[in-house]
Amino acid sequence: MINRQTLFQECFLLFPKQEEICYIVDKIKVRKIFEGQVEFDQQEIEILKQFEAYLISKRFMPKWTEPQLLRMLYATKFKFEKTYAAIQAYIQWKKQAFPLKENQETTKFLSSGSIYLHGRDNRFRPIIVVNAIKLAAQKNIDITLDSMTIFLEHVLANYMLPGQIENWVVVMDLGGLGITSLPRQQLQRVLDYLQNNYRSRMHKCYVINCPSTITFSWNIVKGFLEEITVRKISFEKSSIPTGLFEHCHKSQVEQKYGGISSNIQNTFWPPYEISQEYFLATDNIKDILISKQQYNQLFQFGKLSKNRLCKELLEDIRQSQQNTNTDQHLDKKLKEEVPDPEEEQLVINNLIQNNQDFYKPRVEESFEMPFCETTIQLPFNFIAHKKMLKH
Repeated sequence: MINRQTLFQECFLLFPKQEEICYIVDKIKVRKIFEGQVEFDQQEIEILKQFEAYLISKRFMPKWTEPQLLRMLYATKFKFEKTYAAIQAYIQWKKQAFPLKENQETTKFLSSGSIYLHGRDNRFRPIIVVNAIKLAAQKNIDITLDSMTIFLEHVLANYMLPGQIENWVVVMDLGGLGITSLPRQQLQRVLDYLQNNYRSRMHKCYVINCPSTITFSWNIVKGFLEEITVRKISFEKSSIPTGLFEHCHKSQVEQKYGGISSNIQNTFWPPYEISQEYFLATDNIKDILISKQQYNQLFQFGKLSKNRLCKELLEDIRQSQQNTNTDQHLDKKLKEEVPDPEEEQLVINNLIQNNQDFYKPRVEESFEMPFCETTIQLPFNFIAHKKMLKH
């Protein structure tokens, strides 16, 4: 059963176009979608083969899928040694971070509004809001990272769909706070944590309420980030993430950030659906979502074997097909049972003329009256008598 607060039927009907899945920007190849029904190009397939051979030579072959390996390769610009080290670091992090450390301290952090989910854009990408002032007030970096892990794993498990929705949008509210106001060591740990453990997940990052010294601060931070990540980040001195509204309905955004949704006061955790309006006035929904029938066809042809399925969509289609089949069956039966009036009369006449010896004695005996043509009524099973005449 799908939960309207996290995923809904429209999410399952969204299949990104090829230009949204993988594209080139300034000679840099960018891939946003890796899993599900997505097919890799010949170059990517060849790189995967080479990297798998490299891992074998290192006597190291984690039980990873090709999409997982390719995600790491993209994040490290296809440098095998760097990717190898990144995979090892990720595996080590998983051992330390899981099972998730949910406790009173992490719940307090998640309820503080330091980081929270608020709406989706017009491709159902979840929008994550980061309040830098509240984040800076968190003194225990380990609690911060444990809480962020709980939060992001919740988003991945409940708001994403492999092959369909794999990215999030970030709105980082600096509140006039300089990035350097955060302890540099803690800042680096947070950035490393996000970059190393949630690779190729960010669609866009809008940094708002920036101080006038942002250029200096940004030059420091860029040194911690991959180039591909840097290109996804934009800055606004105001509180309005202007670029966000090019791909997000205003009902998904709080009023303080230029949207029309009420500002959240204290209900930051767990997340919930903000509005059921996702598309812009300029969006052609038929170009964004496939139909239920198309979804069913993809399922029947085995194209969704690697995707998370929406049983409700498939059940709706099956019920519709069942109703259609029932209607068709009834139509067929009615056509069989309801004879043509002229054909009906012809059969009756033939019965009268050719079977008088069969009917006459029985009619005269039953009704004690002379047999005549008007006595004979239409037989109960017209089809049976029609078949009888053929013999």
